[in-house]
Amino acid sequence: MTGNDIEAKVGSTLDNMSVSEKINFTGVNDGHMIPTLWKWGLPGTLAYDSSMGVHVSDGTFGAQYPSQMALAASWSINRAKEFGLAIGYETRTAGAQQMLSPGVNLYRTPFNGRASEYVSGEDPFLGSVLAPAVVNALQVQGIQASGKHYAGNEQEGNRYNVNVKVDERTLRELYLPGFESMVKNSNVATIMCGFNIINSNYACENHHLITDILKGEWGYQGLVLSDFNAIKDAQKGAWAGTDLDMPSGLQFNESKILPLLWSGQITQNIIDDKVRRNLRAMYSYGFDKTINTASALTHPEYGATAALNMAREGIVLLRNEKTDGQSTLLPLKRSAKIAVIGQAAYDAPTTPFGTPWAPANTYVTELSGLQQLASSSSNIEYIPGLSLSAKSSVWYQPSPGSSKVSNSGVNAEYFNNDSLSGDPITTRVEPGINLDFYKSQNVTNSGTTSLSGINTTGGSFSARFTGQIKPTISGPHVFKVRGDGAYKLWVNDELVLDQDGARLTSLIVNTPAHSGKSMRLQAGKSYKIKFEFRRLNNEAYALLGGINGVQLSWASLKPPTDLAKYDAVVVSAGFNYEYDGEGLDHSYDLPEYQSEMITDVAKANPNTIVVLHGGGGMNMAPWWNKVAASLHAWYPGQQGGQALAEILFGKINPSGKLPITIDKKIEDNPSYQSYSNVDDYQGDNAKTEMTYSEGIFLGYRGYDKKHTKPLYPFGYGMSYTSYAYSDMKLSTNILAADATVKATFTVTNTGSKAGYEIAQLYVQPKQSEIERPEKELKGFAKVYLKPGESKQVSIPLDSRSLAYYVQGTDSWNVDAGKYKILVGGSSENLPISQNLTTLYPQQLTTSGSNPLPTTLRKAVQVKSTQAY
Repeated sequence: MTGNDIEAKVGSTLDNMSVSEKINFTGVNDGHMIPTLWKWGLPGTLAYDSSMGVHVSDGTFGAQYPSQMALAASWSINRAKEFGLAIGYETRTAGAQQMLSPGVNLYRTPFNGRASEYVSGEDPFLGSVLAPAVVNALQVQGIQASGKHYAGNEQEGNRYNVNVKVDERTLRELYLPGFESMVKNSNVATIMCGFNIINSNYACENHHLITDILKGEWGYQGLVLSDFNAIKDAQKGAWAGTDLDMPSGLQFNESKILPLLWSGQITQNIIDDKVRRNLRAMYSYGFDKTINTASALTHPEYGATAALNMAREGIVLLRNEKTDGQSTLLPLKRSAKIAVIGQAAYDAPTTPFGTPWAPANTYVTELSGLQQLASSSSNIEYIPGLSLSAKSSVWYQPSPGSSKVSNSGVNAEYFNNDSLSGDPITTRVEPGINLDFYKSQNVTNSGTTSLSGINTTGGSFSARFTGQIKPTISGPHVFKVRGDGAYKLWVNDELVLDQDGARLTSLIVNTPAHSGKSMRLQAGKSYKIKFEFRRLNNEAYALLGGINGVQLSWASLKPPTDLAKYDAVVVSAGFNYEYDGEGLDHSYDLPEYQSEMITDVAKANPNTIVVLHGGGGMNMAPWWNKVAASLHAWYPGQQGGQALAEILFGKINPSGKLPITIDKKIEDNPSYQSYSNVDDYQGDNAKTEMTYSEGIFLGYRGYDKKHTKPLYPFGYGMSYTSYAYSDMKLSTNILAADATVKATFTVTNTGSKAGYEIAQLYVQPKQSEIERPEKELKGFAKVYLKPGESKQVSIPLDSRSLAYYVQGTDSWNVDAGKYKILVGGSSENLPISQNLTTLYPQQLTTSGSNPLPTTLRKAVQVKSTQAY
């Protein structure tokens, strides 16, 4: 069906709809996304999340992919397409018509709980390339993509109320190009407006963002849907241009819209435009004729292959020091004897809490990945004494009539009130404290015991646990509790943890774990433990990684005395769903005293390799130069253990590059002046304003301005080989209007191992009429080279590549003068350059210009033959 045919069909349907039908077609509250309209044979649509896997409506999940920040670290258009094709296939197979992805918000602060979900990293050009590639791949599968969260949603702290203050130029140059590129280079079906406020208007009630820019200047023909109940005022949301109020239709319904029409506060044409866009979405995808029906995900190989390829190319090697004066530690020999430390290496690959939550059905753990690739699995030894696992924690009790202790569990007293008062309703021995109230189970390595008869799911509830522990390693120990209530923990009568159980946020609730360090404990000695838990409400939080229960564990921070006997130690560290995810921001410091543990491990064995997990950067300063090697694995997905093992053993040459800057100290981050403490945006007295005080100097731009060195710069990533750049030429040294210039250069693999190099191009204005960043990323290319091989690489530039936004004229301006074009392997390693000159000033329209040069616009397209 041609575009004209679709518009004719849309117009015909619209003309025959009543006012009531029109209003009800802009709000939905029955589980659909686009509402049903059975009178015209429209069955409505279903939408699934998320950024790391398909959340099927029956509670099951598809493949678990690496996080979109990991995809950003691959700098690969091909991986973006592969991800979009795979998750689009799964969405269609599972019976949905829409996928609420990708996210293109920027990595402004390392505190952001949802940083893992955004494919832009800290640079708008990177997102402007990868996001439309994902969208095109999704939509060639017949699935409508949804670009989110429009706009300025760079933190989770107080996200429903925070008013983001950001100037127009900063918006246009940094925070909007990813959305603009999806509109202009992939015809994205839907755009989701965010929860937050932008310059004093809620994102879904922001006429300037939605009607003036998105629909007006960019000519967007798709629909704008609200984040979940993100419209607060029916009149403002309707007038601003939001087209679909989901999932509860709280504002766009007859009771609220009809009075606005009668009073003239909104006009009928406003409602008609929404209906037209929603109908267009149905007809243009043929959803009036055929609709996806659910079936089992019977081809997991698509997801597994995509997940593995993304992980292989997204893991970033940050450090690989020479430990013997002759060679680097990595890659390891397959015969190496390796100690593995960290619960993240033992458990299934994790995801953040909330929207990206996607537990893996099949997976390779990091421990098993190493065991499978090692010459003998017995060479890989896991050290449980340094791992915080409530499931495997061993409890002791005094034997009756004896001072001796035996491995017999923990004494539990359960009360039918939230104050531990009166007589307990039940007293019994539990094998450990890993209680799941939702399933009414206690799950430990000793087995699963039922909590039946204990009212954990409704009404008041509290419990007291007493027992003893016997450490296996002498030294300081960390205690960790996660529970959906208030609790106190004593060790030998010393209070170690005290949490009041207050909720930090509403709607989507995560209950983070808390850690407390006790006194030094001696191996083989018994210590009394008393733990009190009070359930203050009966809401179930076991949703998308939340907890409906309580867990207690402990571990040594000191390694065993024989750690030096291993050829290498792999420490799996960082964040997981207990700390990182939707609705909450988190500290820059590693949780659970991991920095102290890593420092001690490296002291015991210098051949320590740290594998980090998380959505963004984290505080590496206490130990980064004390370990031999470190890698950022992000959230690597279900095949992450395989990909990591392949890299550590040298089967795969690491090629990932940082899509972010990793700060040496958090105070150096350009956003720190306005956002220095996550606690400021949590709780009853949370701040409600966030000023983007750094303006256009986000990330590496801010570091360049202050001439400050980060720990690891944007675009950085090591390899097992080396690359050289040479012979740079421009197709012309003078850029005319409406022209494209090719920067051509040679990349040579000067090492002994084949691999991918990511060549990056930055533009540096030599003089400017206004303040500008020292340099900005405006192109990149990923090239595969065998040892000794050279390849010629070309990266396109056009006038938009040199331009800056001018609010007074609503235009992208190019100053006459010289621009230095720099090329290299990271933002701080740009060995070759050429000068480009513009003879006359240029003024580009916001409607006619494009974030991508023509060549790249073609590169992000996906052929229909590539659909599964």
